[in-house]
Amino acid sequence: MRILFITINNPFGVGGGDFATHAYLKAFSQLSEGNVDVFMRDGIKVERTILAHFHPVPERPVLARLWSVVTGHIHRNVKAVRQLLAKDAHYDYCVFNSSKVSPGLIDQVKSLGIKTITIHHNVEAEFVRDNTPNPMRRAILIRLVMQAERKAYQMSDYNLFLTRQDMETFHRQYGENRSVKAVIGTFEFQPLPVLKPKAVDTRHLTFAITGTLCLQQGIDGVKYFFEELYQYLPEGSQVIISGRNPTSEVTALCGCHANVQLIPNPADMSEIINKADIYICPTRLGGGLKLRVMDGLRLGIPVITHVCAARGYEALVGDNCLSMFSDQQEFASGLRKLVADIQRGAIQRNLIRQKYEEIFPQEAGFDRLRLILPSL
Repeated sequence: MRILFITINNPFGVGGGDFATHAYLKAFSQLSEGNVDVFMRDGIKVERTILAHFHPVPERPVLARLWSVVTGHIHRNVKAVRQLLAKDAHYDYCVFNSSKVSPGLIDQVKSLGIKTITIHHNVEAEFVRDNTPNPMRRAILIRLVMQAERKAYQMSDYNLFLTRQDMETFHRQYGENRSVKAVIGTFEFQPLPVLKPKAVDTRHLTFAITGTLCLQQGIDGVKYFFEELYQYLPEGSQVIISGRNPTSEVTALCGCHANVQLIPNPADMSEIINKADIYICPTRLGGGLKLRVMDGLRLGIPVITHVCAARGYEALVGDNCLSMFSDQQEFASGLRKLVADIQRGAIQRNLIRQKYEEIFPQEAGFDRLRLILPSL
């Protein structure tokens, strides 16, 4: 069994897409006993947690990047992968880790008789719309990613999605086809951290928010929290906001409140979040599975999240694991209940962790892949 895996994400990074990529790559590596060729951008420090052959690809010249508006090749891997396939095309599967890496390659891969798998991390047009401020650039990118999505969806032998909502959106937008379609979700790629006991000071509860604080959906979430949700926190609360590369706007917003601590680029996010009593996810933009919600759940911390970020976590709604809100009133109501339950000792971290482990452990992800791809 040999697999070609093409990605624009960093499997060893810290963002949500990077986390999911690490999990999928590790699954394909283990299920194929390490017979995986991975094409990804150069400059990534490879960690030997995954058995695979890594092929770093340098950035394209400026003219080539500009010409991609015409060719639709919105990634750097085309030339390098084509050169490999010209020498050795003996692969059983080609995994496009996002439809954005399929342009310029999927036709060739199909013509060589290699089975194609596209992992759709989200609805790309939604992501571009919500995270590209420049109107002209946004319009161009939406056209290109929709072209890539449509073709990948129509030509892939297997279309894998992180949420059922994304799968249904693809069906509405791009129609029916004969591919195998399945919701794979995501899963852990390493053993879960040990739960550390934490004394709860019910008079001074701590809330945590994490995310990529340089992307628009992360910035919008922080703004939304301060503008509409912050006022409902109980008196004496402490807030920790942590994530990658916070912008000056995020830094300024956090700096306006004495009870808010901003921690940029933490070495260990678990250590940060473990200080919290409640995890808040105010993300209301974009599709796909918001992996930051897992930050709280894996540590047994109850989560209150905007409905946009609850997709893929439906099985955990209720029982003091996860509650959803769509507006200020629902947030205030859900928060009051969580605070009251904490104050009367009704929330147990080990039970939240236990429910999380039933759905998101590494082996559960491997099992889902085995069901979808019987030859693995």
